[in-house]
Amino acid sequence: MKATPRQSKSMAIIAAVIVAIYVVVSLIIVIPQNPLRSAVSSALSPYFSQSWRVFAPNIMKVNSDLSFQAAWYNEDGELEKSGWVNITDIEQATVTGNLTPSRSQKQTWNAVSTYVGRYNDLNDEQRDRVRDTFIQVEGDGYDRIPDEEIVGELESYGENSSDVVRFMRYDYMLMRYVTQFATAYYGEDIERVRWKVERTRANDFEHRFDENAQFDIPDIVFGWRQSIANTDPEIIDEFRDLIERYGHRS
Repeated sequence: MKATPRQSKSMAIIAAVIVAIYVVVSLIIVIPQNPLRSAVSSALSPYFSQSWRVFAPNIMKVNSDLSFQAAWYNEDGELEKSGWVNITDIEQATVTGNLTPSRSQKQTWNAVSTYVGRYNDLNDEQRDRVRDTFIQVEGDGYDRIPDEEIVGELESYGENSSDVVRFMRYDYMLMRYVTQFATAYYGEDIERVRWKVERTRANDFEHRFDENAQFDIPDIVFGWRQSIANTDPEIIDEFRDLIERYGHRS
């Protein structure tokens, strides 16, 4: 059926608006650095960006993995702690032999990149604090330190409130993510979690045949966080399927 003049005009207006939005966003992204560009890039990057850091001069040289430890109360009422589990290794196992792997299997790789970036925005005192525990003694047991207390303490170390808030938001997200993964991995009611960023760098080209590693980059280990995440059965099932197919329980 042929479109009426009114329908044709409406479609033309919609198309013009879409093109205008595309042009404006494109201009914002390519103009010199400014706050508006940062906001737009941050919102669109998860959906449209592609990292080209496989070419000089800004080639990515360090691999970062996310590993976690979890703790739960056993049948005797004692706090039982797990060993370290590398989530990134489990995710990357889905890529081997797969010509068209899903980009969703880069969750922890992307998360670590953002988390470490926000961590690096903090000053030395703030970094020391966030690597410590967020749990305190409460009566005969333990409880999490309220977020406002931690934020207030971090802000007292420097005038970078926005950096502190941005880091704390991502720290909370990681706590929820790791709690749900740990729940699927161990099948326990997780009480607390902590994580570390394991970093490795391959030898430079001139040392490619050396048996010993040229670089020794220390891990960034963060303290315990109280698990306050409401676990989602659907997410747990997805993680459990991933673990059973590609992971191994230690």
